[in-house]
Amino acid sequence: MATMTIHREASRVLFACVCLMAFAPAWGEAIRVAVPPLANLLERDNSGVYQRLVGRALEPLDYSVEQVFYPYRRSFKAFEQGRVDCIFSLGAILKKRLGAERIVQSYPLGKFVFYVFMPSGEAPIESVDELNDRVVGGIIGHEVYLRPVLGENHGLEQVRSEKQAIRMLELGRIDAFIAAMPDIRPFLDRLSYSPEHPLLQNFDRLNCHNTERNRDFIRDLSAELKKLKEAGGYREEAGDLYMPF
Repeated sequence: MATMTIHREASRVLFACVCLMAFAPAWGEAIRVAVPPLANLLERDNSGVYQRLVGRALEPLDYSVEQVFYPYRRSFKAFEQGRVDCIFSLGAILKKRLGAERIVQSYPLGKFVFYVFMPSGEAPIESVDELNDRVVGGIIGHEVYLRPVLGENHGLEQVRSEKQAIRMLELGRIDAFIAAMPDIRPFLDRLSYSPEHPLLQNFDRLNCHNTERNRDFIRDLSAELKKLKEAGGYREEAGDLYMPF
Protein backbone atom coordinates (compact mmCIF):
# COMPACT_ATOMS: atom_id res chain seq x y z
CA MET A 1 0.00 0.00 0.00
CA ALA A 2 2.82 2.41 0.86
CA THR A 3 4.52 1.66 -2.47
CA MET A 4 1.30 2.34 -4.39
CA THR A 5 0.78 5.63 -2.53
CA ILE A 6 4.31 6.76 -3.37
CA HIS A 7 3.82 5.76 -7.00
CA ARG A 8 0.57 7.69 -7.29
CA GLU A 9 2.08 10.75 -5.68
CA ALA A 10 5.02 10.55 -8.07
CA SER A 11 2.62 10.34 -11.03
CA ARG A 12 0.73 13.36 -9.76
CA VAL A 13 3.90 15.41 -9.37
CA LEU A 14 5.14 14.28 -12.78
CA PHE A 15 1.94 15.35 -14.52
CA ALA A 16 2.14 18.76 -12.86
CA CYS A 17 5.67 19.04 -14.24
CA VAL A 18 4.55 17.87 -17.68
CA CYS A 19 1.88 20.57 -17.65
CA LEU A 20 4.24 23.37 -16.65
CA MET A 21 7.62 22.57 -18.23
CA ALA A 22 8.44 23.78 -21.72
CA PHE A 23 9.68 20.80 -23.69
CA ALA A 24 9.96 22.93 -26.84
CA PRO A 25 8.20 20.32 -28.99
CA ALA A 26 8.25 20.63 -32.74
CA TRP A 27 4.75 22.10 -32.73
CA GLY A 28 5.73 25.00 -30.44
CA GLU A 29 3.38 26.21 -27.73
CA ALA A 30 1.68 24.03 -25.13
CA ILE A 31 -1.54 22.16 -25.80
CA ARG A 32 -4.18 23.80 -23.60
CA VAL A 33 -6.67 21.39 -22.02
CA ALA A 34 -9.92 22.46 -20.34
CA VAL A 35 -10.67 20.48 -17.16
CA PRO A 36 -14.29 20.41 -15.94
CA PRO A 37 -14.95 19.12 -12.40
CA LEU A 38 -15.68 15.39 -12.11
CA ALA A 39 -15.54 14.10 -8.54
CA ASN A 40 -12.32 12.10 -8.01
CA LEU A 41 -11.74 11.89 -11.76
CA LEU A 42 -10.89 15.51 -12.64
CA GLU A 43 -9.75 17.80 -9.84
CA ARG A 44 -8.48 21.38 -9.61
CA ASP A 45 -5.16 20.22 -8.10
CA ASN A 46 -4.48 17.73 -10.96
CA SER A 47 -5.03 14.76 -8.62
CA GLY A 48 -7.98 13.20 -10.50
CA VAL A 49 -7.80 9.66 -11.84
CA TYR A 50 -8.02 10.78 -15.47
CA GLN A 51 -5.33 13.41 -14.94
CA ARG A 52 -3.01 10.82 -13.42
CA LEU A 53 -3.63 8.44 -16.31
CA VAL A 54 -2.83 11.11 -18.88
CA GLY A 55 0.22 12.12 -16.86
CA ARG A 56 1.59 8.59 -16.96
CA ALA A 57 0.80 8.25 -20.67
CA LEU A 58 2.69 11.50 -21.38
CA GLU A 59 5.90 10.31 -19.70
CA PRO A 60 7.55 8.90 -22.86
CA LEU A 61 6.08 11.60 -25.14
CA ASP A 62 7.43 15.00 -26.13
CA TYR A 63 4.37 17.20 -25.65
CA SER A 64 3.86 20.23 -23.44
CA VAL A 65 0.36 20.26 -21.91
CA GLU A 66 -1.26 23.01 -19.86
CA GLN A 67 -4.41 22.27 -17.84
CA VAL A 68 -7.02 24.99 -17.26
CA PHE A 69 -9.70 24.21 -14.66
CA TYR A 70 -13.19 25.59 -15.41
CA PRO A 71 -16.74 24.97 -14.16
CA TYR A 72 -18.63 22.54 -16.38
CA ARG A 73 -20.36 25.02 -18.69
CA ARG A 74 -17.38 27.36 -18.96
CA SER A 75 -15.10 24.49 -19.94
CA PHE A 76 -17.52 23.60 -22.74
CA LYS A 77 -17.66 27.23 -23.89
CA ALA A 78 -13.87 27.58 -23.77
CA PHE A 79 -13.54 24.60 -26.10
CA GLU A 80 -16.40 25.64 -28.36
CA GLN A 81 -14.91 29.13 -28.76
CA GLY A 82 -11.41 27.78 -29.47
CA ARG A 83 -9.78 29.18 -26.33
CA VAL A 84 -8.42 25.71 -25.53
CA ASP A 85 -7.20 22.92 -27.79
CA CYS A 86 -8.73 19.99 -25.92
CA ILE A 87 -11.18 19.15 -23.16
CA PHE A 88 -11.69 16.20 -20.85
CA SER A 89 -15.09 14.45 -21.13
CA LEU A 90 -18.23 15.82 -22.87
CA GLY A 91 -17.30 14.01 -26.09
CA ALA A 92 -20.81 12.92 -27.11
CA ILE A 93 -22.13 16.44 -26.59
CA LEU A 94 -19.28 18.02 -28.53
CA LYS A 95 -19.78 15.69 -31.49
CA LYS A 96 -23.48 16.48 -31.54
CA ARG A 97 -22.98 20.26 -31.23
CA LEU A 98 -19.91 20.74 -33.43
CA GLY A 99 -20.02 17.68 -35.70
CA ALA A 100 -18.04 14.47 -35.39
CA GLU A 101 -15.65 15.51 -38.18
CA ARG A 102 -14.43 18.49 -36.10
CA ILE A 103 -13.40 16.40 -33.08
CA VAL A 104 -10.60 13.90 -32.51
CA GLN A 105 -10.89 11.67 -29.46
CA SER A 106 -8.43 9.71 -27.38
CA TYR A 107 -8.55 6.11 -26.28
CA PRO A 108 -11.09 5.95 -23.41
CA LEU A 109 -9.99 7.17 -19.99
CA GLY A 110 -12.89 5.44 -18.30
CA LYS A 111 -16.47 4.32 -18.54
CA PHE A 112 -19.38 6.14 -16.88
CA VAL A 113 -22.99 5.08 -16.29
CA PHE A 114 -25.87 7.30 -15.10
CA TYR A 115 -28.47 5.94 -12.68
CA VAL A 116 -31.37 7.29 -10.65
CA PHE A 117 -30.65 7.14 -6.91
CA MET A 118 -33.08 7.03 -3.99
CA PRO A 119 -32.50 7.03 -0.21
CA SER A 120 -31.26 3.74 1.18
CA GLY A 121 -34.15 1.39 1.94
CA GLU A 122 -36.52 2.84 -0.66
CA ALA A 123 -37.54 0.96 -3.81
CA PRO A 124 -35.25 1.90 -6.72
CA ILE A 125 -36.45 3.74 -9.81
CA GLU A 126 -36.55 1.55 -12.92
CA SER A 127 -37.85 3.94 -15.60
CA VAL A 128 -37.92 7.62 -16.42
CA ASP A 129 -41.72 7.58 -16.21
CA GLU A 130 -41.45 6.92 -12.48
CA LEU A 131 -39.87 10.36 -12.08
CA ASN A 132 -43.13 12.12 -12.97
CA ASP A 133 -44.23 14.49 -10.19
CA ARG A 134 -40.96 13.95 -8.28
CA VAL A 135 -38.33 16.58 -7.51
CA VAL A 136 -35.17 15.20 -9.08
CA GLY A 137 -31.67 16.52 -8.44
CA GLY A 138 -28.74 16.53 -10.83
CA ILE A 139 -25.15 17.76 -10.72
CA ILE A 140 -24.65 21.14 -12.41
CA GLY A 141 -23.43 20.50 -15.94
CA HIS A 142 -24.76 16.96 -16.17
CA GLU A 143 -27.96 18.23 -17.75
CA VAL A 144 -26.13 18.35 -21.10
CA TYR A 145 -26.00 14.56 -20.97
CA LEU A 146 -29.38 13.99 -19.36
CA ARG A 147 -31.69 16.31 -21.26
CA PRO A 148 -32.04 13.99 -24.29
CA VAL A 149 -32.76 11.04 -21.97
CA LEU A 150 -35.22 12.80 -19.67
CA GLY A 151 -37.02 14.83 -22.31
CA GLU A 152 -38.56 18.24 -21.85
CA ASN A 153 -41.00 17.14 -19.15
CA HIS A 154 -38.36 16.35 -16.52
CA GLY A 155 -36.46 19.31 -15.11
CA LEU A 156 -33.55 18.90 -12.70
CA GLU A 157 -32.98 20.62 -9.38
CA GLN A 158 -29.34 21.56 -9.81
CA VAL A 159 -26.83 20.73 -7.08
CA ARG A 160 -23.10 21.43 -6.84
CA SER A 161 -21.82 17.98 -5.85
CA GLU A 162 -22.71 14.39 -5.06
CA LYS A 163 -22.29 15.11 -1.36
CA GLN A 164 -24.78 17.98 -1.50
CA ALA A 165 -27.27 15.84 -3.46
CA ILE A 166 -27.17 13.10 -0.85
CA ARG A 167 -27.69 15.62 1.94
CA MET A 168 -30.70 17.12 0.13
CA LEU A 169 -32.06 13.62 -0.53
CA GLU A 170 -31.79 12.62 3.13
CA LEU A 171 -33.41 15.90 4.24
CA GLY A 172 -36.32 15.34 1.85
CA ARG A 173 -35.56 18.43 -0.25
CA ILE A 174 -35.40 16.25 -3.37
CA ASP A 175 -37.13 12.92 -4.01
CA ALA A 176 -34.42 11.35 -6.18
CA PHE A 177 -31.27 12.37 -7.95
CA ILE A 178 -29.32 11.31 -11.01
CA ALA A 179 -25.58 10.79 -10.87
CA ALA A 180 -22.88 8.83 -12.63
CA MET A 181 -20.82 5.85 -11.66
CA PRO A 182 -18.02 5.83 -10.73
CA ASP A 183 -18.34 9.38 -9.31
CA ILE A 184 -21.03 8.38 -6.80
CA ARG A 185 -19.50 5.07 -5.75
CA PRO A 186 -18.05 6.32 -2.39
CA PHE A 187 -21.64 7.04 -1.22
CA LEU A 188 -23.44 3.88 -2.37
CA ASP A 189 -24.05 2.60 1.17
CA ARG A 190 -26.46 5.52 1.67
CA LEU A 191 -28.38 4.99 -1.57
CA SER A 192 -30.75 2.69 -3.42
CA TYR A 193 -30.62 2.17 -7.18
CA SER A 194 -31.25 -0.45 -9.84
CA PRO A 195 -28.01 -1.63 -11.51
CA GLU A 196 -30.08 -3.28 -14.25
CA HIS A 197 -31.67 0.03 -15.32
CA PRO A 198 -29.04 2.59 -16.33
CA LEU A 199 -30.21 5.82 -17.95
CA LEU A 200 -27.21 6.00 -20.27
CA GLN A 201 -23.59 4.92 -20.48
CA ASN A 202 -20.60 6.11 -22.43
CA PHE A 203 -16.84 6.69 -22.19
CA ASP A 204 -14.85 9.68 -20.99
CA ARG A 205 -12.03 10.66 -23.33
CA LEU A 206 -9.74 13.56 -24.07
CA ASN A 207 -11.34 15.44 -26.98
CA CYS A 208 -9.48 17.89 -29.22
CA HIS A 209 -10.20 20.14 -32.18
CA ASN A 210 -9.44 18.30 -35.39
CA THR A 211 -6.14 19.90 -36.41
CA GLU A 212 -2.94 18.26 -37.66
CA ARG A 213 -1.11 18.91 -34.40
CA ASN A 214 -3.98 17.58 -32.31
CA ARG A 215 -4.35 14.48 -34.46
CA ASP A 216 -0.69 13.67 -33.87
CA PHE A 217 -1.10 14.32 -30.15
CA ILE A 218 -4.20 12.16 -29.79
CA ARG A 219 -2.65 9.34 -31.85
CA ASP A 220 0.47 9.23 -29.69
CA LEU A 221 -1.40 9.69 -26.41
CA SER A 222 -3.94 6.99 -27.28
CA ALA A 223 -1.22 4.46 -28.04
CA GLU A 224 0.31 5.04 -24.59
CA LEU A 225 -3.08 4.97 -22.84
CA LYS A 226 -3.91 1.62 -24.43
CA LYS A 227 -0.58 0.20 -23.27
CA LEU A 228 -1.23 1.55 -19.78
CA LYS A 229 -4.65 -0.07 -19.58
CA GLU A 230 -3.37 -3.41 -20.84
CA ALA A 231 -0.61 -3.30 -18.20
CA GLY A 232 -3.15 -2.78 -15.39
CA GLY A 233 -2.41 0.92 -14.90
CA TYR A 234 -6.06 1.96 -15.17
CA ARG A 235 -7.16 -0.36 -12.38
CA GLU A 236 -4.14 0.66 -10.30
CA GLU A 237 -4.86 4.39 -10.55
CA ALA A 238 -8.65 4.19 -10.22
CA GLY A 239 -8.81 1.63 -7.41
CA ASP A 240 -12.42 1.27 -6.21
CA LEU A 241 -13.53 3.76 -8.88
CA TYR A 242 -12.46 1.46 -11.73
CA MET A 243 -15.24 0.53 -14.18
CA PRO A 244 -14.19 -2.41 -16.37
CA PHE A 245 -14.41 -2.02 -20.14
